[in-house]
Amino acid sequence: MALTLKNDVMFKAVYGREDEDCKEALIGMLNLILDRKTDPIKSVTYRNPFNVRETDSQKEGILDIKAETDRGELLDIEMQFAEDDEIIERNLYYHCGMVTQGLAAGEKYGKLKKTISILLLNFTRSEKNGKFHTRFMLKEPDTGELLTELFQLHYIELPKVNPEGKPASELSDVERFLEYLKYAGELGKEEYVEELKRQGGKEIQMTDTIMRKVTEDELVKEKAIARDKFLHWQASIERQRKRQEAEKAELLQQLAEFAEIKRQLKHAIQGMAAAGMNAAQIAETIGMQEAEVEQYLS
Repeated sequence: MALTLKNDVMFKAVYGREDEDCKEALIGMLNLILDRKTDPIKSVTYRNPFNVRETDSQKEGILDIKAETDRGELLDIEMQFAEDDEIIERNLYYHCGMVTQGLAAGEKYGKLKKTISILLLNFTRSEKNGKFHTRFMLKEPDTGELLTELFQLHYIELPKVNPEGKPASELSDVERFLEYLKYAGELGKEEYVEELKRQGGKEIQMTDTIMRKVTEDELVKEKAIARDKFLHWQASIERQRKRQEAEKAELLQQLAEFAEIKRQLKHAIQGMAAAGMNAAQIAETIGMQEAEVEQYLS
Protein backbone atom coordinates (compact mmCIF):
# COMPACT_ATOMS: atom_id res chain seq x y z
CA MET A 1 0.00 0.00 0.00
CA ALA A 2 1.34 3.41 -1.01
CA LEU A 3 1.87 5.83 1.87
CA THR A 4 1.41 9.51 1.12
CA LEU A 5 1.64 12.77 3.04
CA LYS A 6 -2.16 13.08 2.83
CA ASN A 7 -2.15 10.38 5.51
CA ASP A 8 -2.06 12.43 8.73
CA VAL A 9 0.11 9.86 10.55
CA MET A 10 2.73 10.23 7.82
CA PHE A 11 2.31 14.00 7.76
CA LYS A 12 2.87 14.32 11.49
CA ALA A 13 5.73 11.78 11.47
CA VAL A 14 7.51 13.93 8.87
CA TYR A 15 6.81 17.38 10.32
CA GLY A 16 5.96 16.83 13.97
CA ARG A 17 8.75 14.80 15.61
CA GLU A 18 11.26 16.11 18.15
CA ASP A 19 14.02 16.06 15.58
CA GLU A 20 15.98 19.01 14.22
CA ASP A 21 15.49 17.88 10.61
CA CYS A 22 11.72 17.69 11.15
CA LYS A 23 11.72 21.14 12.69
CA GLU A 24 13.70 22.57 9.77
CA ALA A 25 11.28 20.98 7.29
CA LEU A 26 8.31 22.39 9.23
CA ILE A 27 9.87 25.86 9.33
CA GLY A 28 10.53 25.70 5.58
CA MET A 29 6.94 24.69 4.89
CA LEU A 30 5.52 27.43 7.15
CA ASN A 31 7.65 30.20 5.67
CA LEU A 32 6.68 29.13 2.17
CA ILE A 33 2.92 28.76 2.80
CA LEU A 34 2.67 31.89 4.96
CA ASP A 35 4.93 33.84 2.57
CA ARG A 36 7.26 34.86 5.38
CA LYS A 37 10.10 36.15 3.23
CA THR A 38 10.70 39.38 5.13
CA ASP A 39 9.92 38.07 8.63
CA PRO A 40 10.75 34.36 8.49
CA ILE A 41 10.07 31.92 11.29
CA LYS A 42 13.49 30.88 12.60
CA SER A 43 12.66 28.24 15.18
CA VAL A 44 9.71 26.26 16.51
CA THR A 45 8.90 24.41 19.71
CA TYR A 46 6.48 21.50 19.53
CA ARG A 47 3.58 21.51 21.96
CA ASN A 48 2.41 18.00 21.00
CA PRO A 49 5.36 16.17 19.41
CA PHE A 50 4.67 13.01 17.42
CA ASN A 51 4.97 9.76 19.39
CA VAL A 52 4.11 6.75 17.27
CA ARG A 53 3.55 4.54 20.33
CA GLU A 54 0.89 6.92 21.64
CA THR A 55 -0.83 7.27 18.25
CA ASP A 56 -4.08 5.36 17.91
CA SER A 57 -4.35 5.24 14.13
CA GLN A 58 -7.65 3.37 14.06
CA LYS A 59 -9.74 5.94 15.91
CA GLU A 60 -11.20 9.19 14.73
CA GLY A 61 -9.05 11.99 16.04
CA ILE A 62 -7.07 15.05 15.09
CA LEU A 63 -3.43 14.33 14.36
CA ASP A 64 -2.47 17.98 14.16
CA ILE A 65 0.85 19.66 14.86
CA LYS A 66 0.85 22.26 17.60
CA ALA A 67 3.91 24.47 17.80
CA GLU A 68 5.15 27.86 18.96
CA THR A 69 7.50 30.04 16.95
CA ASP A 70 10.48 32.04 18.16
CA ARG A 71 8.18 35.08 18.15
CA GLY A 72 5.64 33.42 20.42
CA GLU A 73 3.09 32.74 17.67
CA LEU A 74 0.95 29.67 18.29
CA LEU A 75 0.46 27.34 15.33
CA ASP A 76 -1.92 24.49 14.60
CA ILE A 77 -1.21 22.61 11.34
CA GLU A 78 -3.43 19.79 10.16
CA MET A 79 -3.69 17.53 7.13
CA GLN A 80 -7.36 16.63 6.55
CA PHE A 81 -7.89 13.67 4.20
CA ALA A 82 -11.62 12.99 4.38
CA GLU A 83 -14.27 15.55 3.47
CA ASP A 84 -15.94 17.08 6.52
CA ASP A 85 -19.06 19.26 6.35
CA GLU A 86 -18.29 20.66 9.81
CA ILE A 87 -14.63 21.49 9.13
CA ILE A 88 -15.11 25.25 9.65
CA GLU A 89 -17.02 24.90 12.92
CA ARG A 90 -14.50 22.35 14.21
CA ASN A 91 -11.60 24.56 13.18
CA LEU A 92 -13.11 27.57 14.97
CA TYR A 93 -13.71 25.53 18.12
CA TYR A 94 -10.13 24.28 18.34
CA HIS A 95 -8.67 27.61 17.26
CA CYS A 96 -10.52 29.43 20.05
CA GLY A 97 -9.11 26.86 22.46
CA MET A 98 -5.63 27.70 21.21
CA VAL A 99 -6.34 31.40 21.80
CA THR A 100 -7.37 30.90 25.44
CA GLN A 101 -4.57 28.43 26.16
CA GLY A 102 -2.04 30.99 24.95
CA LEU A 103 -2.77 33.27 27.90
CA ALA A 104 -1.53 32.14 31.29
CA ALA A 105 -3.73 32.59 34.35
CA GLY A 106 -3.46 36.17 35.61
CA GLU A 107 -1.77 37.52 32.47
CA LYS A 108 -3.11 40.73 30.95
CA TYR A 109 -5.09 40.45 27.72
CA GLY A 110 -2.41 42.56 26.04
CA LYS A 111 -0.15 39.50 26.27
CA LEU A 112 -2.46 37.49 23.99
CA LYS A 113 -0.42 35.61 21.41
CA LYS A 114 -0.99 35.46 17.67
CA THR A 115 -2.71 32.21 16.72
CA ILE A 116 -2.49 30.69 13.25
CA SER A 117 -4.40 27.65 12.02
CA ILE A 118 -3.32 26.01 8.76
CA LEU A 119 -5.58 23.30 7.33
CA LEU A 120 -4.32 21.35 4.33
CA LEU A 121 -7.47 19.88 2.78
CA ASN A 122 -7.60 16.94 0.41
CA PHE A 123 -10.97 18.21 -0.83
CA THR A 124 -12.58 21.40 -2.07
CA ARG A 125 -13.89 23.52 0.78
CA SER A 126 -15.66 26.14 -1.32
CA GLU A 127 -16.59 26.60 -4.97
CA LYS A 128 -16.85 30.39 -4.55
CA ASN A 129 -13.41 31.00 -6.05
CA GLY A 130 -10.53 29.12 -7.61
CA LYS A 131 -7.93 30.16 -5.02
CA PHE A 132 -6.17 27.23 -3.41
CA HIS A 133 -5.04 29.29 -0.42
CA THR A 134 -7.63 31.37 1.40
CA ARG A 135 -6.86 33.36 4.54
CA PHE A 136 -9.41 34.67 7.01
CA MET A 137 -8.93 37.35 9.65
CA LEU A 138 -11.18 39.62 11.71
CA LYS A 139 -12.24 42.56 9.52
CA GLU A 140 -15.01 45.14 9.28
CA PRO A 141 -17.07 43.93 6.28
CA ASP A 142 -17.90 47.35 4.78
CA THR A 143 -14.59 49.19 5.14
CA GLY A 144 -12.25 46.19 5.20
CA GLU A 145 -10.59 47.58 8.33
CA LEU A 146 -8.49 44.87 9.97
CA LEU A 147 -9.37 44.53 13.63
CA THR A 148 -6.33 42.46 14.59
CA GLU A 149 -3.72 40.14 13.10
CA LEU A 150 -3.77 37.94 16.19
CA PHE A 151 -6.40 35.55 14.74
CA GLN A 152 -5.64 33.84 11.40
CA LEU A 153 -7.23 30.87 9.63
CA HIS A 154 -5.57 29.45 6.52
CA TYR A 155 -7.18 26.86 4.26
CA ILE A 156 -5.11 25.13 1.59
CA GLU A 157 -7.36 23.20 -0.83
CA LEU A 158 -5.05 20.72 -2.56
CA PRO A 159 -7.46 19.84 -5.42
CA LYS A 160 -7.34 23.51 -6.51
CA VAL A 161 -3.57 23.50 -6.95
CA ASN A 162 -2.62 23.31 -10.64
CA PRO A 163 -6.02 22.20 -12.01
CA GLU A 164 -4.75 22.81 -15.55
CA GLY A 165 -2.00 20.22 -15.10
CA LYS A 166 0.84 22.59 -15.98
CA PRO A 167 4.39 21.16 -15.94
CA ALA A 168 6.45 21.65 -12.78
CA SER A 169 8.64 24.26 -14.50
CA GLU A 170 5.64 26.59 -14.91
CA LEU A 171 4.53 26.44 -11.28
CA SER A 172 5.43 28.82 -8.45
CA ASP A 173 7.54 27.59 -5.53
CA VAL A 174 4.51 27.16 -3.28
CA GLU A 175 2.53 25.40 -6.04
CA ARG A 176 5.38 22.93 -6.61
CA PHE A 177 5.60 22.26 -2.89
CA LEU A 178 1.85 21.67 -2.53
CA GLU A 179 1.85 19.44 -5.61
CA TYR A 180 4.62 17.45 -3.93
CA LEU A 181 2.53 17.14 -0.74
CA LYS A 182 -0.39 15.97 -2.88
CA TYR A 183 1.45 13.36 -4.93
CA ALA A 184 4.53 12.17 -3.01
CA GLY A 185 4.21 8.41 -2.60
CA GLU A 186 1.22 8.23 -4.98
CA LEU A 187 1.34 5.28 -7.38
CA GLY A 188 1.57 6.37 -11.00
CA LYS A 189 2.90 9.83 -10.09
CA GLU A 190 6.56 8.90 -9.60
CA GLU A 191 7.85 10.69 -12.70
CA TYR A 192 5.93 13.89 -11.89
CA VAL A 193 7.15 13.82 -8.29
CA GLU A 194 10.76 13.45 -9.47
CA GLU A 195 10.28 16.48 -11.72
CA LEU A 196 8.84 18.45 -8.79
CA LYS A 197 11.91 17.52 -6.75
CA ARG A 198 14.26 18.65 -9.55
CA GLN A 199 12.41 21.93 -10.03
CA GLY A 200 11.54 22.54 -6.39
CA GLY A 201 13.41 24.18 -3.56
CA LYS A 202 14.88 23.08 -0.26
CA GLU A 203 11.42 22.65 1.29
CA ILE A 204 10.70 19.70 -1.01
CA GLN A 205 14.19 18.26 -0.59
CA MET A 206 14.00 18.33 3.22
CA THR A 207 10.54 16.77 3.24
CA ASP A 208 11.55 14.06 0.77
CA THR A 209 14.60 13.08 2.81
CA ILE A 210 12.58 12.74 6.02
CA MET A 211 9.74 10.92 4.28
CA ARG A 212 12.16 8.27 3.00
CA LYS A 213 13.42 7.70 6.54
CA VAL A 214 9.91 7.59 7.96
CA THR A 215 8.74 4.95 5.48
CA GLU A 216 11.59 2.70 6.67
CA ASP A 217 10.29 2.77 10.25
CA GLU A 218 8.17 -0.38 10.52
CA LEU A 219 6.08 0.86 13.44
CA VAL A 220 5.26 4.14 11.70
CA LYS A 221 4.40 2.21 8.51
CA GLU A 222 2.11 -0.10 10.47
CA LYS A 223 0.31 2.84 12.09
CA ALA A 224 0.13 4.76 8.81
CA ILE A 225 -1.31 1.79 6.90
CA ALA A 226 -3.93 1.25 9.60
CA ARG A 227 -4.74 4.97 9.50
CA ASP A 228 -4.96 4.91 5.72
CA LYS A 229 -7.52 2.11 5.86
CA PHE A 230 -9.49 3.98 8.49
CA LEU A 231 -9.44 7.24 6.50
CA HIS A 232 -10.62 5.52 3.32
CA TRP A 233 -13.36 3.76 5.27
CA GLN A 234 -14.37 7.09 6.82
CA ALA A 235 -14.42 8.74 3.37
CA SER A 236 -16.53 5.87 2.03
CA ILE A 237 -19.04 6.27 4.87
CA GLU A 238 -19.23 10.01 4.19
CA ARG A 239 -19.86 9.43 0.47
CA GLN A 240 -22.57 6.91 1.33
CA ARG A 241 -24.18 9.37 3.77
CA LYS A 242 -24.23 12.12 1.15
CA ARG A 243 -25.66 9.75 -1.46
CA GLN A 244 -28.43 8.70 0.95
CA GLU A 245 -29.17 12.35 1.75
CA ALA A 246 -29.38 13.15 -1.97
CA GLU A 247 -31.70 10.19 -2.55
CA LYS A 248 -33.85 11.28 0.39
CA ALA A 249 -34.04 14.83 -0.92
CA GLU A 250 -35.03 13.54 -4.37
CA LEU A 251 -37.74 11.32 -2.85
CA LEU A 252 -39.10 14.22 -0.80
CA GLN A 253 -39.19 16.35 -3.95
CA GLN A 254 -41.10 13.64 -5.80
CA LEU A 255 -43.57 13.33 -2.91
CA ALA A 256 -44.06 17.08 -2.90
CA GLU A 257 -44.71 17.07 -6.66
CA PHE A 258 -47.15 14.17 -6.28
CA ALA A 259 -49.00 16.02 -3.49
CA GLU A 260 -49.28 19.09 -5.72
CA ILE A 261 -50.70 16.98 -8.58
CA LYS A 262 -53.26 15.48 -6.21
CA ARG A 263 -54.20 18.95 -4.98
CA GLN A 264 -54.72 20.22 -8.52
CA LEU A 265 -56.68 17.11 -9.47
CA LYS A 266 -58.94 17.50 -6.44
CA HIS A 267 -59.53 21.14 -7.35
CA ALA A 268 -60.45 20.15 -10.93
CA ILE A 269 -62.81 17.35 -9.84
CA GLN A 270 -64.56 19.54 -7.31
CA GLY A 271 -64.91 22.23 -10.00
CA MET A 272 -66.59 19.76 -12.37
CA ALA A 273 -68.90 18.61 -9.55
CA ALA A 274 -69.82 22.23 -8.82
CA ALA A 275 -70.72 22.59 -12.50
CA GLY A 276 -73.30 19.81 -12.10
CA MET A 277 -71.42 16.68 -13.17
CA ASN A 278 -71.84 13.52 -11.10
CA ALA A 279 -69.06 11.13 -10.12
CA ALA A 280 -69.71 8.76 -13.05
CA GLN A 281 -69.57 11.58 -15.59
CA ILE A 282 -66.39 13.01 -14.07
CA ALA A 283 -64.77 9.56 -14.03
CA GLU A 284 -65.58 9.03 -17.71
CA THR A 285 -64.30 12.50 -18.61
CA ILE A 286 -60.88 12.24 -16.93
CA GLY A 287 -60.38 8.46 -17.23
CA MET A 288 -60.52 7.53 -13.57
CA GLN A 289 -62.46 4.94 -11.60
CA GLU A 290 -65.70 6.30 -10.18
CA ALA A 291 -64.65 5.17 -6.66
CA GLU A 292 -61.47 7.24 -6.93
CA VAL A 293 -63.45 10.31 -8.01
CA GLU A 294 -65.78 9.89 -5.06
CA GLN A 295 -62.75 9.93 -2.69
CA TYR A 296 -61.85 13.39 -4.02
CA LEU A 297 -65.44 14.54 -3.56
CA SER A 298 -65.78 13.27 0.01
